[in-house]
Amino acid sequence: MTAPIELDRADAARLFATWLDEFARAVESQDQDGLAGLFDADASWRDFMAFRWDFSNQLDRESLVPAFLEAASVWQATAFSVNTDQEPLTDGDSIQGFFDFQTRDRVDRGYVHLVRVDSRFVARSMQTQIISLQEFPERTGHNRPEGKVYGLVPNRTRWRSDRTKESAFEDSDPAVLILGAGHNGLAVAARLGALDVPTLVIDKEDRVGDQWRNRYAALALHSSVFGDHLPYLPLPPTWTAHTPKDKWADWLESYAQLLDLNVWTGTEYVGGEYHDDTQRWTIRVRRPDGSIRELHPRHFFVAGGMFGAPKTPDIPGLDTFAGEAMHSDKFQDGASFAGKRALVVGAGVSAHEIAHDLWEHGADVTMLQRSATYVLSYESYHKYWNPLFTEDMPMAPEFADQVGNAVPFVKNIPRFQQLVKDGAETDKELLDGLVSAGFALEWGPDGTGVLGAHQSGRDGYQIDIGASQLVANGSVHLKHGVELSEIRGNSVLFSDGTELEVDVIVFATGYHQFWGHMGPTLGSVASKIESAYSRADDGEYANTWRRSAQPGLWFGAGFIRMARFYSQFSALMIKAIEEGLEPIDPDHPEKRPQ
Repeated sequence: MTAPIELDRADAARLFATWLDEFARAVESQDQDGLAGLFDADASWRDFMAFRWDFSNQLDRESLVPAFLEAASVWQATAFSVNTDQEPLTDGDSIQGFFDFQTRDRVDRGYVHLVRVDSRFVARSMQTQIISLQEFPERTGHNRPEGKVYGLVPNRTRWRSDRTKESAFEDSDPAVLILGAGHNGLAVAARLGALDVPTLVIDKEDRVGDQWRNRYAALALHSSVFGDHLPYLPLPPTWTAHTPKDKWADWLESYAQLLDLNVWTGTEYVGGEYHDDTQRWTIRVRRPDGSIRELHPRHFFVAGGMFGAPKTPDIPGLDTFAGEAMHSDKFQDGASFAGKRALVVGAGVSAHEIAHDLWEHGADVTMLQRSATYVLSYESYHKYWNPLFTEDMPMAPEFADQVGNAVPFVKNIPRFQQLVKDGAETDKELLDGLVSAGFALEWGPDGTGVLGAHQSGRDGYQIDIGASQLVANGSVHLKHGVELSEIRGNSVLFSDGTELEVDVIVFATGYHQFWGHMGPTLGSVASKIESAYSRADDGEYANTWRRSAQPGLWFGAGFIRMARFYSQFSALMIKAIEEGLEPIDPDHPEKRPQ
């Protein structure tokens, strides 16, 4: 039997074009058998609003083929062609290809991963997504804003005064009010701005970026610089490989300014309610001078991050502690505690980084690990979990985003579990050292590691940049499996009867889920939202980046790559509603926003 020929790029381009031609013919003729022959039996399809205005998954060929043919018919899918911005790629035995197409009112892009089965190439996975609205393109490229209009313009106004007036919303209301000027809120605001949707972002901090700027000095992004671009404005090639938190804070501030985003800082959200009759909100905010301003947007977009208020355990005697005690949210710099005896309560990322910082500045540090932690090294994290985002990326970030979000979560569980095992093997020396020191390990929900933890709304993991070695070799002392039971003076008593003299306690004990904090401020509409960000029954994020159970209420949360990828769908959905292509309330399509 002749061995399969290893593909080169020319082969990949030819084979992908042939597959796409057969695919287009099968879709046009509604040929179920023909389409089925182009997919592996275990193939999946994940759609992001290329067809119906939601996210959806099909987990095998048997469900995929009829679902796609029905969607293609209902939404009038046509004009399938090979994407010319990203050539097909091959590893020698499989092909990754992108294609363009249109649906009823949308411009779309698809992605397929073709694998060799016998003598043919068939799709193992397919992803489709909206790129733009046909009649309402983004104001980018050839469609960019004019800026200063040359020629003769009587009573010409100036750009700065125009921007000041636009941002003030003195005589009008924004269509969209975004709560939170972090990367999620700014990404959505940038997308909406490019779609000419009047948008206002509010944030209680004094400056954009303060939610990073005010955190502990040792903090840096663990994500890859190659994947940390925000919409429309990529990080420059001179950007540092590891981004300190203050540098990222300044970038967010610059981003808001350079993209002409309307942001009110020093502005606190007070509360609000939704009016079914007008399909608008009344949102009350407190301005820096203490005055209350009422806003009436059609859309209220909560982009406050995954977590809200800090969680600090209620320990008897804490209020009489003779030293300093604080939540990690208030901790600043290990240099302030040189020579001190420090207890760090917690064993996630923040706890490790604060312990690391304290040790580097001469403190005697003990970590209290109350439950098991998933640990992997920074190198393994990027090798196994971020392989698409590297210095030599074979595709632009928007295409890498599509590949990274091509497979439904439930289909990815075995792959995530294997990545956890691969990382554990690579990090074996470190993990063995931790176990020997008494540190308890876990492997994420159902063994799915970091991404499984994120998709479950958990943060109990540690990406090591040095602190784990300190725990493993005993430089940072460890207490495991006990709780703080009482504090007397400078003595901390544990539930196993042991005692420790300390000068400072840092509670790296996490944060409450943000919806638990937000919900009560929204009155009766909050009862419609069981959760935000955690996984829904369909495997996608619950109420997040898509329509929520409450019309006009939107949520955006997650890490930076998620903000870049998912923000486009929220923004285009909102634009479609604003232009009358979709009702704001799909259960009552006869009602239109006022």
